Amino acid sequence: MSLAFLEPYWYSFVDKFGEDFLISYGTFFAHQAFYFGAFIPFFICDFLPFLQKYKIQQNKTNDWKSQLNCTFKVLLTQTLVQLPMMIIFHPAIHATGLRAKAPLPSLPYLLLTLTCSFIIEDFYFYWVHRALHHGIWYKYIHKMHHDHSAPFGITAEYAHPIETLILGVGTVIGPFLFSRDLFTLWVWLGVRLYQTVECHCGYDFPFNPTRLIPFWGGAKFHDFHHETFVGNYASTFTYLDAMFGTSDKYLKRLDERAAKKSQTKSE
Repeated sequence: MSLAFLEPYWYSFVDKFGEDFLISYGTFFAHQAFYFGAFIPFFICDFLPFLQKYKIQQNKTNDWKSQLNCTFKVLLTQTLVQLPMMIIFHPAIHATGLRAKAPLPSLPYLLLTLTCSFIIEDFYFYWVHRALHHGIWYKYIHKMHHDHSAPFGITAEYAHPIETLILGVGTVIGPFLFSRDLFTLWVWLGVRLYQTVECHCGYDFPFNPTRLIPFWGGAKFHDFHHETFVGNYASTFTYLDAMFGTSDKYLKRLDERAAKKSQTKSE
């Protein structure tokens, strides 16, 4: 299936704002729209009583002070780290051949790019994240991300600037290996940002469509990492943690809760 029908609208959009502007500043604004757009629905969930039964850590409340403090620091990092990084690396990014006004990919190839980007980013994230839990890397860098033991959506990018830079590399590897067009990069950015906000949201909804994806971790998987500070290091999937035994404690808890639930029903 072709996405060529979108090309006239996309090209008109590129002509209006300019390729150079869109690759740097445009990507930053797109990032903000995707990130906060993904967060707002989960933020609203905190004010809907009938959804509280799906909150993972029932004993924790997402108070206004924590939310506002986190939002302020995330905006600070995004403005003072991510935006300058996009501007500084603009010439290098342009030199790689990335173009805004380029033929759009077919839908199958776009889906292939997204799938491979998730696999690559997840592999990169697992090993870097696991390393950040050791020694000075944790004490002086990654510990900041664990200020919230019961995460909520916007905490996804609440991190030390150095961690933001390191993990940002893993985010762009996939799109740059499989494509050279800004449209694909933005689609990936939107999907990836929704995924990271969702897995930090603090809610485990049974109707979430990601439950249908094999080896998908989701909010419940990552929430355990924030609560206990160990294991479940992958960003998206569960197979790496399963292979290397870093999800053993999480799986043990699931088994214990399942056994307890079964016992309660039998009584």
